[in-house]
Amino acid sequence: MIRIIPLILSLVILTSIPSEGYAKTDTIYIGILPYYAPDKIWLFYKPFIAYLNKATGLRWDLRLYHNYDAMIEGVCKGEVSIAYLGPNPLGIAYERCKIKPLLVALGEDGKPYYRSVIFTIDKGINSLKELKGKTFAFGDKDSTSSYIIPRKILEDNGITMQMIRPLFLKSHEKIIEAVMRNEAVAGATKVSVFGIFKGSGLKALLTSEPLPNHAFCSSGADRDTEERFKKVLLRLKPLNQKDRAIMQKWDPEIRYGFAIPPDDYIERALKLHELSKKYND
Repeated sequence: MIRIIPLILSLVILTSIPSEGYAKTDTIYIGILPYYAPDKIWLFYKPFIAYLNKATGLRWDLRLYHNYDAMIEGVCKGEVSIAYLGPNPLGIAYERCKIKPLLVALGEDGKPYYRSVIFTIDKGINSLKELKGKTFAFGDKDSTSSYIIPRKILEDNGITMQMIRPLFLKSHEKIIEAVMRNEAVAGATKVSVFGIFKGSGLKALLTSEPLPNHAFCSSGADRDTEERFKKVLLRLKPLNQKDRAIMQKWDPEIRYGFAIPPDDYIERALKLHELSKKYND
């Protein structure tokens, strides 16, 4: 028995050493913008959290919010240390509490941009002008890709809110479901979310110009946590088979790697936020 005890103690010490030599700390919470239903966010982000736990040696977990306003409020109250935000919500949070973008997600083309898409399932509709008088599904009024940009696109094509029947829904998934159930003739979402439903009969009517992509932002994390977070995500290379296997079950939004935000990132996000003010007065 005397010989066994040192062996057991050695095993306990070895298994308690976190990866990269970091020490475990209190739980660090990450907030994810609710553009999916909560169960889908858990599905996509639990593997992401598991990777962070292993790679940084810190203890991470998710904190979910039921809408954009609640999340932005939680971010500025310090309920989460890292937040994943789209450009307009980021602009709002930046104005309120000066959050700091850490990493911007890359698209499938390797660039830090994404696009909004207006779509339908109605085979008889082939242009935006044919949406007049029809029900159109939008997302949260703070959403860049499911409200602000599609509303601007519609107006640029001569279609005001008075010419359609707007239907506001809580998530991008619900927008797509509403169109597929014929509760709305058309709707708007992100191209990446639209792609999840490829083969379901949906068709794009118009795709926006590139928009600054979603970013992970610091809303109270200490410098050491920020650096560890950036380090373990920047080293992932989706073209590498091993890294691609790690990321394959993550949200399609974040499967293509990350980059340091471009110098004009905040400026572009704030411009979109100014546009949102026009539509939310």
